[in-house]
Amino acid sequence: MNPETLGLTMTLSLPMPAFPVRKDSFFRRRSSALLLEGTVLLGIVALTATTVFAAIAPQPRVATPVPPFMPARLVVPEARLPIELRHVAVQAEVAGLAVATRIELEFYNPNERVLEGELQFPLLEGQSIAGFALDIDGELRPAVPVEKAKGQQDFEDVTRTRVDPALLEATQGNNYKLRLYPLPGRGARRVVLEIAEILSAGNSTAAGTSASALAWRLPLQFGSPVGRLDVAVRFAGAAPLSARLGSAVLPMQRAKDENGMASLTFTRSNYRGSGVLHVALPATAVPLTLSVQEFRGQTYFYAEFDLVMHSAPRAKPRNIALIWDASGSGAARDHGKELAVLDQYFKRIGQVQVQLLTVRDTAAPVETFAIAGGNWQLLRQRLETMVYDGATQLGAMQPPSGTDLALLFTDGLGNYGDAPLSVAPIPLYAVNAASSADAGLLRRVAEQSGGAYLDLLNMTSAGAVQALGTERTRLVAMRGTGVRDLETASVYVQNGRLMVAGILTEPEAEMVLEIQAPGGVRRTRTVHLKARAPASAQGATALAARRWATLRLAVLEADYERNKAAIRRLGLDFGMLSRETSLIVLDNVADYARYEIEPPTSLRAKWQDLMASKSQTDATAKARHIDRVAADFADKQSWWDKRFPKGEPPAPPKPAAAMPGGAPVSTMAAPPPAPVPAPASMPSGAAAAAAAAAERARNESTQRSSSAGRPGVADAASQSASIQLRKWQPDEPYARRLREAKSEDLYAIYLDERPAYAASTAFFLDVADILFERGQPELGSRVLSNLAEMNLENRHVLRILAYRLLLAKQVKPALPVLQKVLALSPNEPQSYRDLGLALAADGQSQQAIDRLWEVVSRPWNNRFPGVELIALAELNAIVARQPGMDTRRIDARLLRNLPLELRAVLTWDADNTDIDLWLIDPNGERSYYGNRLTYQGGRMSPDFTGGYGPEEYSLRVAKPGSYTVKAQFYGHRQQIVAPSTTLMLKLSTGFGTPAQKDEDIVLRLSGRGDDVTVGTFTVGAAP
Repeated sequence: MNPETLGLTMTLSLPMPAFPVRKDSFFRRRSSALLLEGTVLLGIVALTATTVFAAIAPQPRVATPVPPFMPARLVVPEARLPIELRHVAVQAEVAGLAVATRIELEFYNPNERVLEGELQFPLLEGQSIAGFALDIDGELRPAVPVEKAKGQQDFEDVTRTRVDPALLEATQGNNYKLRLYPLPGRGARRVVLEIAEILSAGNSTAAGTSASALAWRLPLQFGSPVGRLDVAVRFAGAAPLSARLGSAVLPMQRAKDENGMASLTFTRSNYRGSGVLHVALPATAVPLTLSVQEFRGQTYFYAEFDLVMHSAPRAKPRNIALIWDASGSGAARDHGKELAVLDQYFKRIGQVQVQLLTVRDTAAPVETFAIAGGNWQLLRQRLETMVYDGATQLGAMQPPSGTDLALLFTDGLGNYGDAPLSVAPIPLYAVNAASSADAGLLRRVAEQSGGAYLDLLNMTSAGAVQALGTERTRLVAMRGTGVRDLETASVYVQNGRLMVAGILTEPEAEMVLEIQAPGGVRRTRTVHLKARAPASAQGATALAARRWATLRLAVLEADYERNKAAIRRLGLDFGMLSRETSLIVLDNVADYARYEIEPPTSLRAKWQDLMASKSQTDATAKARHIDRVAADFADKQSWWDKRFPKGEPPAPPKPAAAMPGGAPVSTMAAPPPAPVPAPASMPSGAAAAAAAAAERARNESTQRSSSAGRPGVADAASQSASIQLRKWQPDEPYARRLREAKSEDLYAIYLDERPAYAASTAFFLDVADILFERGQPELGSRVLSNLAEMNLENRHVLRILAYRLLLAKQVKPALPVLQKVLALSPNEPQSYRDLGLALAADGQSQQAIDRLWEVVSRPWNNRFPGVELIALAELNAIVARQPGMDTRRIDARLLRNLPLELRAVLTWDADNTDIDLWLIDPNGERSYYGNRLTYQGGRMSPDFTGGYGPEEYSLRVAKPGSYTVKAQFYGHRQQIVAPSTTLMLKLSTGFGTPAQKDEDIVLRLSGRGDDVTVGTFTVGAAP
């Protein structure tokens, strides 16, 4: 294995409880940028959080079930030596039910080169990120909120300039990812994370304490040694009852300090332990707990109060819908716990009919099982032998008709299709046994149906079965005077307490709760809220405000597609991570101004001065963009109108002869024919179309007549052109084994090989190709859909998935994938172009034109040279094929179709990577970035050296003969790069005409200097 491409994954399992803390006191530090995205988080301390730190090779995504505590992973693909965790410092404060935790991590990179890392981790339900910071010039600088797509764009732009950024993002459910650059060669970086959480009563059983106590757990599990571990926990109010690390009892400092706080502190050097810190806390006996705080002009409250809960047995169902998530990620659930619950439940109800609906990328046909006397052996065997494979389509998880109770076993993390998980018309119980899950979505969907959310990682099987057979008191409505925007954590009472947050509009308020008891009887409960003068709070210290925002966010994200804008506003207002907002740290005030991100308070004044001058510059640049595109398009029209010779090229110039005095004399070839003058800009309306058609006819007639009589040049209108693709043949052992196998054995062989290749996009692409070729499109689609499971919200992988679906003529499934790519990266023109072309393939021509116009009309980063003209060619071709399109938005100077006899367009999946398109014509002349205009008129678009392409070859009239299309991997500048780059090439004949024919191919290049022959065009009679 090449050591330069060796990938190392560092797995961390760090617990983090919640804590409110001031932003301005939390971060200060050196020249760097950091982005926190909601996908994976490092070390999580909370009620039941765990952190493991280990250097390991990349692990399969679809494999054995994971432990209850999902470890975080620091992914550094190009590290030759594992990144070290030198120091972990945990500071936590417990005040009543509120817990605030600060975790500082110091990483050391023992490699010579600078690296980029991505820390991926889940949080537990109820935990939220309160902030994070990155060291810059020796000081910790706090992160600020930013729109998620904008944060991603800014982070990547900054890394290209080799400045230090960091980005923290939320992906889906409780998953987060922290992108950190740079990890300096033989140097260290510090990152600080803040987590906020509210403890709820009844967690004592999970911690092994008495039912009258609360429990807080801080997992301290590390897979590799930690140079130094420091833990300090302070307790406001009552001192803890006991504390232990693993099985070892820890001494408590029960004497309170000058601030009236008890504490627990300890230090470990070269720590290799795997214990969990357990702290038992006395349960509160206060009937009403009320927190009121002012935040940004609003007064927020958070209340917990006692409420008597009634329960009654639920009527036994006669026909149960068992909806089973069998996607690839389903393998990570704890199936032992799931089967234990079903075993006890079926024994309890005795006789019932079960409709089993298995869902992956699609829903399988319903299977019916009859259970008598609690004997469910056949159904159990079916579940025990279930194959977990493919993506997760939540929209397909709907109970079959005729059922009266639904059991849904899933983690709630959908990644395929555009339909959401909707509320069932019958009571639905959402059962989760995975540490990475969208608990908020599952809770909302279940509770709105009259069912409940069951987390098997935090309850016993007996408790889950009891919940399935019980109707409980539930909250059905809230209203009041002097309050608004009320939110609750759950419609059910949790251990005798109901949790509500809202906004106070009066100092004294009244809240009316409508409560439904089992059997449907409703009553009301009035709660009086009397707020003392609220304390002003900012950032993480705004406990009541943050709790309200957290509850509101859970409601909004349960219907994410409808509430994107509201989620974005909430995240920005409260500095929260969400699916629409991230947290970012940048290097200096100029970066914040450049990307229009409001900086921390210490940089605010200078930032405002820079923003005032920037707004004037931006307005001028936008006005000039369309004029520049129009000028470039005029140049392209001049090329299209020009007559190029189709005979043999002239002999190469002779070496220069020396003149007296040493001055060289060049032998020059005759100049090419003068171009035909470019036509005037296209007017609008029917007259414009007629004028343009007449102009095109004149130009084509001129070119045909100019070509006539020249040896070897055929009439362009009468030539035929064909495409031959060189089939991609991977030579990996699994591919050879599959090619040699019988069709009926292919899927079994794939399952046998999968564990060794579960982290490889190439593996799934290759297997899907073979299944499609052998006439098994359903299995091919399933295997291909695994790409959606591999890395949550990775736009590079999703692009590959969409391209391959389009290649298989599966346009409908490709559209939502490309829509997600656009949502993830609206800052990249390829996102709009890819979706536009897919919409055109689906017959949605107007929507396709609108998307392509976005590519043409918006100013883009200069690393996307010439993309406007490529998209404009495709836009005009659609307009020409589909008369009647609305083109009023489009500048009239840009509306002209330029048909081509030959066209080749190359795109690829890797950012910061330079792939070159070559085309060798019948003259033997190579068209590429260094020879953009050939003798016979072949035109190559500008070289794409820092993006995903496209690069385009265009030829209006082709000389008869063979044209060879090649692609070369020139190089990359990525810090994170896959072992190979996936290429997508579209070859077209008759482009922009009714006779247009396209051929697509997907292939791979593995490293610098690698090149491949993709296919050939044959025009007329082959030589």
